[in-house]
Amino acid sequence: MKKACRDSVSHRADLGGAVLKRQGRREFLLKTGGILAAGAFGAVPLRGWAADPVNIGALYPTTGGMAQIGVGCVAAAKLAADMVNDAGGIKSLGGAKLNLIISDVQSDTTVTRTETDRLITGNKLSAIHGCFASALTLIASEVAERAKVPLLTGSSSDQLNKGHTYTFTPFARASQFAQAQLRMSRLVSDKPKVAVVFENTAFGTSTSNGLREQAAAEGVEIVLFEPYSAGFTDASPLINKVKSSGANALFSVSYLNDLILIVRTVKQVGLNIAINGGSGGFVIPDFYKNVGKLAEGLQGVAHWNHDMDANAEKVNAEYKKRTGEFLFEYAGGLVAQTFMIADALERAASTDPQKVRDAIAAIDVSSGYAAMCPGGKVKFGPDGKNIHAHPVGVQWQNGDLASVFPEEDRRAPLMKT
Repeated sequence: MKKACRDSVSHRADLGGAVLKRQGRREFLLKTGGILAAGAFGAVPLRGWAADPVNIGALYPTTGGMAQIGVGCVAAAKLAADMVNDAGGIKSLGGAKLNLIISDVQSDTTVTRTETDRLITGNKLSAIHGCFASALTLIASEVAERAKVPLLTGSSSDQLNKGHTYTFTPFARASQFAQAQLRMSRLVSDKPKVAVVFENTAFGTSTSNGLREQAAAEGVEIVLFEPYSAGFTDASPLINKVKSSGANALFSVSYLNDLILIVRTVKQVGLNIAINGGSGGFVIPDFYKNVGKLAEGLQGVAHWNHDMDANAEKVNAEYKKRTGEFLFEYAGGLVAQTFMIADALERAASTDPQKVRDAIAAIDVSSGYAAMCPGGKVKFGPDGKNIHAHPVGVQWQNGDLASVFPEEDRRAPLMKT
């Protein structure tokens, strides 16, 4: 099991509208084998000359089956910390810098539990952002709740907020993703007949149940509702069921590797069907890398996209410089979460996790990087959900993800397929 690695980030620059500076002395991400580059970036503030840094925990799977997403999230976490620190840090705390303490949860629920506990007990944390996979986040949130440390997450499971007071979800819920997918099916057919295939995990189950529960109200007929074992190696039996169902649209609730296999198999058997890949693996660069032009025209839903506003486009440009790839859903949402934490720290004027938790609960922003969400507003209800949260419908166009739905969030016309 890996030890949590510390990254201290410090610079000075204007944050509001200035062009972000690129960190030149060390890469934030080592792509080979998904290994993290851990260490100090810039000078460590000296006692007496600058305020002590504020410790922020970061829980992400950078090894294992979910590493493709986790490694990108770590790169985004470092970028976001740079942005806050470049702007002078937390001014109400004397310019204190954010100090990321990163832990690899190894795409494993057991490791997630032990690493979350290790991260909290071994460090004086003000807040945590973490995970994205619901199965991992549900575990991490239990540990954080007991320790009374606030956790912000991009996970979409509706279960996360039940009975929790330290867990905050700024983005769309699984049930909202389901509604968006169902409404998007009308973009390709007046009478949608949908086959739903889903991995048998918390993510897959909650999202697919949302689809089934809301289908009738949205005028969509579900003709196949089929679970499968996550990480399977042969999608042919599953796709043959889709083919026999008479569906004119396929919703696949899957992470990256499963979705790649499903899309390839659909093409191999010659099934002509509209595909909405939902969220998860569909909305990250590695999906297009693996399926290439097979992705063109495919639709999905995301809680964040890099073309949503000028701030998102600015951050995306810097992320591209550092990694060579566009800023995908979970990583982009993580940048916004970091600024929500920074906003809370400013108002709390304290590193105490209880005071930071209370400040997060009171967030009400409609501008800046902290509001970098679909709709451009963040305000948490009593259950820790952003009351303004909703997903954005996206489509693969020319190797990039374009926002196409709903109308108020559309940044590109729908490409007909």
